[in-house]
Amino acid sequence: MIDRARRLRLIRSTPVRQAVLLVAVVALVNLASLGVAWLTQRAATVESLRAELRQDVASFDISASPSALRTLVSARARVVDPMDTVYVFLGNDGRITGNARAVLDGFDVGLTAMDPGRPLSDEGYLDEVRRLSGGVLIVGKSFEPVARLSETFLVLLAISTVPTVLIALGIGALIARTSARRVERIEAVLDRIAAGDLAARSEETGEGDDLSRIGARVNRMAQKQEAATEALRQVTTDIAHDLRTPLQRIGVTLQGLEDRLPDGEARELAAAAGEEADRAVSVFRALLQIAQIEGGSAADRFTPVDLGALAARIAELYEPSAEDRGDGFTVDIPEAPVMVRGDGDLIGQALANLVENALRHTPAGGEIRVAVGADGSLCVTDSGPGIPEAERDKVLRRLYRLERSRTTPGNGLGLALVAAIAESHGATLELADADPGLSVTLRFPS
Repeated sequence: MIDRARRLRLIRSTPVRQAVLLVAVVALVNLASLGVAWLTQRAATVESLRAELRQDVASFDISASPSALRTLVSARARVVDPMDTVYVFLGNDGRITGNARAVLDGFDVGLTAMDPGRPLSDEGYLDEVRRLSGGVLIVGKSFEPVARLSETFLVLLAISTVPTVLIALGIGALIARTSARRVERIEAVLDRIAAGDLAARSEETGEGDDLSRIGARVNRMAQKQEAATEALRQVTTDIAHDLRTPLQRIGVTLQGLEDRLPDGEARELAAAAGEEADRAVSVFRALLQIAQIEGGSAADRFTPVDLGALAARIAELYEPSAEDRGDGFTVDIPEAPVMVRGDGDLIGQALANLVENALRHTPAGGEIRVAVGADGSLCVTDSGPGIPEAERDKVLRRLYRLERSRTTPGNGLGLALVAAIAESHGATLELADADPGLSVTLRFPS
């Protein structure tokens, strides 16, 4: 299927289309030039036949008597092949002399073979009818030379056009294949950039042609986008870092104020303000952690991690909360260890975030399932409202929340943190419909 799609793309590519257009132009020029030459040569051949015909007929004018005319026609008819030239004398007495039979129908002459052993030409005849003494003389020249001329020109057309077409198409296909490979490499770079790999660069920059210029512009675009994203990330990190400490001080101050106030409305307001300050601190802490994961070299800290043991430990922490809510909490772990390379703490935090999301969005009495696949996958499934397909990419962004989730606890960073951890491990993050609910799967490379 892939090869067929690639062949279709090759056929539809610009070089092949240009080659086909060039072939069509060359073929039309050959056809036109050979056509004009054929028409000119055909006219000359027909005129030559007509001149020979007139000369033959004129040679009979000197014979005056019918008997002498019959003798001359009979003599020529015996030595001339009727497939080449036909001589017929129709006497007034109804006698036919010559190498063919002839019937006059007005200006039309119908010729048939007189002897089956001497057939007539299948190409027809150019004839001349002359009324002489005692009858009608008919001389016909076969159109065989004209037919041979047409065959010759058809052969010339094939010899001059077919090799040109094949060579042009072959060269076009070769150029198209080379260009297609280069285009595929540029497309692969664009796909990587679209997937978030802003460090991807095109190598199609050195030949000075159109694709090289496109590759260079793709690189410039990626560099600018990478710089802008890095600047935005740095600003976010700086803001989170600079504001975290003041917010923590505000929280501590509000806690102290709450402790000093007597019971009443003022104490409740101080407690509510302290909770909001703590929530803001958690937001900035999460933003800093995402920035550290994205900007750090997590691979340096990778060690073998048993996903089964890790999932069992995380599930043990959250199972009491699920039981308190009346939720069904299922853990499906293979007996054999499922080993991947990664940072155990980060993978554990990603799984904890997914379980917390499931608990937060699943109505009491729902079902939550944590599963570890032998292929190196972690899956958390719930029976909550799920996430619409059109929103699934958006919820992986920082601080993005669904409209219906704005009244529930959270800061819109849980799945963004999971996505950052997955990317740092080279894992894929898949959000799917659990019907009902949401299924989130982390697939780690083997």
